[in-house]
Amino acid sequence: MVKKAKIILSSVFVLFLMVILLKAQQPRVVAWWSFDQVREGKTLEVVGKVEDSIHGHYRVVKGVKGQALVFDGYTTCVMRSPEKALRLNSDFTLSAWVALGAYPWNWAPIVAQENTVSLNSNLDDRSWPEDIMVNSPRNGFYFGISPQGYLGLHLGGRGWIVCQSKVKIPLRQWTHVAAVVRNKNKIELYINGQKVEEMKLDSSFRIAEKEPIRLGMNRQKIEPSHPVRPFATLACWYSLDGLLDEVKIYQEALPGETLEKMFQEEKPSEEPDLSPRIMPSGPEGPGQFGASYTHLSYYPEWDNLWPVASDPDVVVQFDDSPVRVVFWRGTRYSPVWVMDKMHWMADQSIENFNMQDGCIEHMLDPHCRFSQVRIIENTAARVVVHWRYCPTSANGHHSQVDPITGWEDWVDEYYYIYPDQVGIRKVILHTKGRPLGPEEVIVLCHPGQRPEDVVDLKALTLANLKGQSHTYDWSQGPPRVREGDRYLHFGNKPEEKPVIVMVNMKSEYKPFQVFETGNRVTIFGIEHRQSKSPHFPWWNHWPVAQIPSDGRYCQAPDRASHFSLAWGRPPSHKGEGDYYWWAWMYGATSQPVETIVPLARSWLMPPTLKLLSTGYVSQGYDRTQRCYVITRKSEKAVPAELEIKLEANAESPLYHPALVVKGWGDFDVSVKVDGQDVTSAPICRVGFVRRVNQTDLVVWLKIEKNNPVSISCTPKG
Repeated sequence: MVKKAKIILSSVFVLFLMVILLKAQQPRVVAWWSFDQVREGKTLEVVGKVEDSIHGHYRVVKGVKGQALVFDGYTTCVMRSPEKALRLNSDFTLSAWVALGAYPWNWAPIVAQENTVSLNSNLDDRSWPEDIMVNSPRNGFYFGISPQGYLGLHLGGRGWIVCQSKVKIPLRQWTHVAAVVRNKNKIELYINGQKVEEMKLDSSFRIAEKEPIRLGMNRQKIEPSHPVRPFATLACWYSLDGLLDEVKIYQEALPGETLEKMFQEEKPSEEPDLSPRIMPSGPEGPGQFGASYTHLSYYPEWDNLWPVASDPDVVVQFDDSPVRVVFWRGTRYSPVWVMDKMHWMADQSIENFNMQDGCIEHMLDPHCRFSQVRIIENTAARVVVHWRYCPTSANGHHSQVDPITGWEDWVDEYYYIYPDQVGIRKVILHTKGRPLGPEEVIVLCHPGQRPEDVVDLKALTLANLKGQSHTYDWSQGPPRVREGDRYLHFGNKPEEKPVIVMVNMKSEYKPFQVFETGNRVTIFGIEHRQSKSPHFPWWNHWPVAQIPSDGRYCQAPDRASHFSLAWGRPPSHKGEGDYYWWAWMYGATSQPVETIVPLARSWLMPPTLKLLSTGYVSQGYDRTQRCYVITRKSEKAVPAELEIKLEANAESPLYHPALVVKGWGDFDVSVKVDGQDVTSAPICRVGFVRRVNQTDLVVWLKIEKNNPVSISCTPKG
């Protein structure tokens, strides 16, 4: 019996010793943010049992283990107060699982406790950590990710020490990252269990004991990296963009083998729960022609930044085409023509520039404080959308401010869009100053796309009114179009100069513009960084971005971005009073550029209208609306029959004409073309627009003629 008891005691002792030894072999975790217990803006840190605060917008989703926290790229931060912060010794390990939606705007911490102060001078292109102030303290640690996606550990010692990987963290994948300070004299960085960088330390680590521990966000505003113009790029708050899970701090230097084992044992089999990032444009494919108010959702974290209700955006659809015209907050309501394959064709607003503010334009109004959109007309015959905005700088300044009244430049733009997916853009600049440029051939990229994914290297085709064309190739750099006022590939007579610009997107439909004669097409040959985009200048401060910058060079295809090909430089017109105006055409086609010539001629050299009826007055052709305008003299009785003849010929062809009859009244209409009733035919669209004390008639006809055509409108009922 005694012998049996001794055996039992011996077994218990051995078991106890094994448990002690096993515990001794376990890494000593001193802080662990698992995000498995998140509620009411708090997350429980597992080891210390401390509820740390979560600031900004966040969500919880499935993580590597349990839950992960979603950081929105702008507002999200987890914070441990200084009083509850731990004290690291000279050897320690930091580790985490990350799944990045995008690389940060500049360095962003995974976990950090430091006290450096950034100069944020705006006078050069240096930003944190290169611009830490001379008299700044330099204590603490900073385990984070660079704007190009490199992993780094920063330490306060003798100066501010930075160890950075040469390997990038991949996007939209679960990635295990770790940093080790070993034997007080070496930093090691690991990605997915593999050592990717090491660096000798020649000074001891100093803690920043009075600072909070932060996850996901810097302790101060930081300037976005890689600005085009540093003086027009301001320091701002931002955060990590993506998922964070299993953030751990160890009070020891873990061996590389242990980190490799961690990665192998913990790596998830499922993809991270990151929402797709495709800029929204409404339902794909054809839809009933017309404009609709809607709420276009991008991805949850971006959507949550916007305090808007149900209908902030506008989408225009077409019956027989997948093309759409989108007025969306993400572009500051600047309209985009969306092709098949979701390729986006954009443009510039009225833009000013000076050496204090940089660009002054719609792009720098990320909250749309000075930009709004509304539907003016919405009938079967045409859609009219109004975009109003005030050009703004990153500094919050405006353009050409009148010193007496305080009014700055304001712009009204009207888009007259017809069922044949052709629209006219009329720009009205209200100013006491000079006319400014309103146009630039801009293409947008979704996250994951580079410019070369969206357009051919033979990116631009120009054509004139004779049908002569030339395609320009970017494979050897920006091509040359002109020498001074002389085009290299076209003649110099008005009909020989190019007025048609087509962008050769990698889609069936190609967007185009048609300008008034007197335009001067110029290739956009500036601000090009070949290391990131071999052929085109490429930026991501717009669209979508919420940073105060008039230009940031793309570091990766991680965000929505844009690139520019050319300026069309349409001619300006002085209005009566304090305004200037411009007008030109947009559209999309699946046909060669030469097929646009009849459309262009019909707009620039429209057939003469001959009024054959009494009771009406003709205002002729309004190029800014792409329609003939006629006014009824009296609205007291049923309108008389309206008869007109359009004197079309080969020089002035008729191509999908539109007719607006002001004051027609509340009377249905019968439409005839050359005596044939087409009212119910697919080639005829009729709309009625109610205005103050009158109703206007709009008729659009899908007819193409090179000879005179008679049209009549007769009231019915």
